[in-house]
Amino acid sequence: MPTPRADAHAPRQGLAAACAALALPLLLAACGQSGPPTKAEILQVVRTAMQTENQKTSDRTLGLFSGPYDPADLAITNADCTARDNGVYRCAVTAVTKAGTNTANLAFKKVDGVWTLVQNGG
Repeated sequence: MPTPRADAHAPRQGLAAACAALALPLLLAACGQSGPPTKAEILQVVRTAMQTENQKTSDRTLGLFSGPYDPADLAITNADCTARDNGVYRCAVTAVTKAGTNTANLAFKKVDGVWTLVQNGG
């Protein structure tokens, strides 16, 4: 009867180590999806919402002028976010535009991996 070799499990151990090495970056990437939105993510969501409002205003004015908002004229200087139920974050967002500095309470939720503005405040 042949005796088992000491390194008989080495290929399986090597495969397990390779799988673990590949799983770690995926796990870290998934964990990176948690937490409140960043200022850059908030900026993108607010700019998109502003563009949508501009389109609504433009539609109501028969395209004679665009809305009063200039999304490119917006900078987010502060965002203090607090977690709420169901993955909604309530954020005190400070924005600077040519018209001045304003702070508003906005709610955000990640839907299908993309931050969205929650209109009803969560």
